[in-house]
Amino acid sequence: MKTIAHSDQVQTSTSILGSRKLADNLIKPLKAGFLGFVTILMVIFFINLLSFIVGTNQKFGLDILDLLLAGLGFFLQSVATLLKNFTT
Repeated sequence: MKTIAHSDQVQTSTSILGSRKLADNLIKPLKAGFLGFVTILMVIFFINLLSFIVGTNQKFGLDILDLLLAGLGFFLQSVATLLKNFTT
């Protein structure tokens, strides 16, 4: 008995196209925003710490306005990364 081997070449992709769009449009801006939030929060923290050590401030701590300023850093960095994805 003769057997005939017939094979079709099927192209497979290693990544899902939808997940790439999700990563580019949601995950990257969120990561960049979190990095902006942490960066601004650390700068504010060290400025407050330095002013406490020097003696210009009598108490050390973060206010709600400091967190709002860091939140603004999150927003601006996220929007910048999101817009960069659309322009390229």
